[in-house]
Amino acid sequence: MSALIDTFQSIDRQLVQSVDVKIEPVLILEDIEAGSLRAWLRNTLQAIDDEALKKMDWKPAVGRYLVRAKYILIDFTRSNTTISDRKQLIELGKQLFSAAQETEARLIPAYAPVPQIEIAKSLKLLKEATSALSRNDSAKYITPADEVSFNLQFDFSPEAIEELLTRETISNEQAMILKVKKPDYLGDSMWDFRFENRTIQAKILDSNWVNRFQNREVEVRPGDAIKAKINVSVRYGYDGEVVSSHYTILEVLHIIPGQPEEQSGLFLP
Repeated sequence: MSALIDTFQSIDRQLVQSVDVKIEPVLILEDIEAGSLRAWLRNTLQAIDDEALKKMDWKPAVGRYLVRAKYILIDFTRSNTTISDRKQLIELGKQLFSAAQETEARLIPAYAPVPQIEIAKSLKLLKEATSALSRNDSAKYITPADEVSFNLQFDFSPEAIEELLTRETISNEQAMILKVKKPDYLGDSMWDFRFENRTIQAKILDSNWVNRFQNREVEVRPGDAIKAKINVSVRYGYDGEVVSSHYTILEVLHIIPGQPEEQSGLFLP
């Protein structure tokens, strides 16, 4: 239940941008019933004063939209076991866009469609939130108007979704400096790095360097950085937006030791 609540909060934040990016949805847990676990949730909406929103009480209309939109997503999982065609995401997008328009919350009806990649992410969150349930369990989303059951058999591969959403892939090799966040000491998984204030994952294909690292001939600690030749593969969707970025380290050039904490704020000659 906790995972579902977190999922609904994340989905609401994405959905509400169709109406206005300045609206912040807050999901409140009002009550929990024992036995078959039942949680009652309520949306509250906050927004910076925005002339684009009507002066009417727009919050009930947007609240109904968020309830309806989540119903649409869950109902899709009930009717499908996977995503096998981009047309499914296109149709889902049309339904969500129509639900946003029905709020009539904006003075000028300039509503934004939910990007297909975000629809796929929302479905992935719903799948992950219910993954702990067994075959004998069940879950329902109950609204004032209707109810719908989660399809616990719904599943899809993130890689397959990327393929569906990708129109073009552009790859290039370049030298980059990546700060080490989490090394891979076993040699069969990804390293975590910091780049442009975000975490990226990359596998190191430089087998000679990896062997030296595993044999402790090379020391790398979190906070150090590596300069390396890296293949960056970027997938672009049909809307021109980035679907995903993948990093592969082809050759490690050298290690840049991290500065001691007490020196991190100093200007060195």
